[in-house]
Amino acid sequence: MSETLDSKMIKGIVRRRYRVFLISFLIIVVAGCLTSILLPPKYLSTSVILIENQMIPQEYVQTTITSFVEERLASITQQVMSRSRLMEIIENFDLYRDMREKYTSEEIIEKMRADIHFEPKTAEVIDRRTGRPTEATIYFTLSYEGDDPVKVQKVANVLASLYLELNLKTRERLASNTTVFLENELERLKQETEAYEEKVSIFKAEHIGALPEYNAGNMQSMYQVEAQIERLNAQINALKDRKILLEGQLSVTDPLLLIQTSDGKSMMNPGDRLNFLRMELISMGSRLSTQHPDYIKLKGEITELEKHTGSAGDLKENIKRLEALKTELKEAEGNKGAEHPDVIRLKRELETLSKQIEEADQEKELKERRLSLEPDNPAYINLMTQIASTDNEIKGFGEQIRILAAQAESFKKMIASTPVIEREYNKLIMESALSKEKYAEINSKLMEAKVAQGMETTQRGERFTIIDSAQLPEKPDSPNRLAIALISFILALGAGTGMAAIKESMDDSVKSSEELGRLTGFPVLSTINRITTDDDMQANRKKRIIWSVSIVVLLILGAIAFHNLVMPVEVFEAKLSRKIERL
Repeated sequence: MSETLDSKMIKGIVRRRYRVFLISFLIIVVAGCLTSILLPPKYLSTSVILIENQMIPQEYVQTTITSFVEERLASITQQVMSRSRLMEIIENFDLYRDMREKYTSEEIIEKMRADIHFEPKTAEVIDRRTGRPTEATIYFTLSYEGDDPVKVQKVANVLASLYLELNLKTRERLASNTTVFLENELERLKQETEAYEEKVSIFKAEHIGALPEYNAGNMQSMYQVEAQIERLNAQINALKDRKILLEGQLSVTDPLLLIQTSDGKSMMNPGDRLNFLRMELISMGSRLSTQHPDYIKLKGEITELEKHTGSAGDLKENIKRLEALKTELKEAEGNKGAEHPDVIRLKRELETLSKQIEEADQEKELKERRLSLEPDNPAYINLMTQIASTDNEIKGFGEQIRILAAQAESFKKMIASTPVIEREYNKLIMESALSKEKYAEINSKLMEAKVAQGMETTQRGERFTIIDSAQLPEKPDSPNRLAIALISFILALGAGTGMAAIKESMDDSVKSSEELGRLTGFPVLSTINRITTDDDMQANRKKRIIWSVSIVVLLILGAIAFHNLVMPVEVFEAKLSRKIERL
């Protein structure tokens, strides 16, 4: 009974409030449909770009580009989104024409940036450098959203080509920058290496013989020179001993040969004869008068010999004779007395000899006498020649010793300065070796960089490839008109039900006989059905007309909804015409 009453109550509510429900429902549905229809269509065209690894294995060619692909994508995106590039695209394709009169160029550019959609797609891969799993960008999608599907497709393709072009230029620029940097660094290191080599050459020239590699040779040479000096000193000592021996032999050798008579007997040489006669003259002068014929004859003979020999007498013999006379005089005075004739004779002879010695200059007389007489004794001449030869040899050996001593001193100075020079030399050599090592290293890297640059120039390195180019969109991507219509339908159902419920709750009238009986407390004996009048029939006709118009409007709205929600009518017509042609 309660279920029957409940169903009757619901039917009564529907009968009484269906107008409110329908009005609310239709208003919201129509508003939603009009909104979905009136919103301008937005077409979306998408390009899918694959990131391909370099074609040549990295074991053979190592790329010089160290940045990750995400970094380059961010850099390229900033370049593509730059004001100049976007303005160029806007002008080339005449985009946002309706916005140019109302908005600034910055706002238009921001609108275009909002219409460009960049979405990277990552996957888990193994990093070759670390060997660990990591997230890497495998490909990315590049989309553009706009009002005109043809322009949307063209702009999307232009954006994709910009990404490809900028990626190639970026990689070539990075590779070229690396090559240029290495070339400049190589040139700098070349000049530095040449400068160090020049310094080493100058240092070697300035310290020739004192370098570390010559130290062992200098030591050996110094020892050899010292050994030669010792040998020469030994030879000089031997020559000096020989000279002393020769001078001894010379002192006992008469420089003049003895005179040979016709019978083969030896006679005194003029010098000896002159000395003998002088002694005789002194002895005769002590016994005879100077006017005695024998004294005069002897003196004449002495004068004649002096003319031939050029000698004024042997000073040495005179001095010896003087000393002998003094001794003999002392003995005679002691034994015979001062008045004895022998003592008087000795005194006269001593006075005469003293006068002769005083008249002669010891050094000059001796030299003049020795020089005035040319020796003719072969033995004497041979000894003098040997002595002169010995002096020359001693002098030559002394000169050699002086030269060798200077050499030894030079070697000692070089050996002593070697540690200091070695420190500076090793420093120069080390700096030169480091410079050469750096030069070789940079040269090797430059060769690798040139190979890597060639790989990038020929597009065999990492590159972007369009695997799905932007297509002409056949239907709008937004707004989602069906979703808007469905949402508006759901909202209309809720709103209509709510309005009907509100209207019902605010109505205090009696709506059934049962409710009347409960309110009055009296039973209802009978009910009268609704009587249809002419006005009611006329109202029904109006309702049918309204429903017919509503159906026509709904059909029109359906066609518009098909155009906007499913596919454009012209596209549908094109597809239909192609199918008809195929048939």
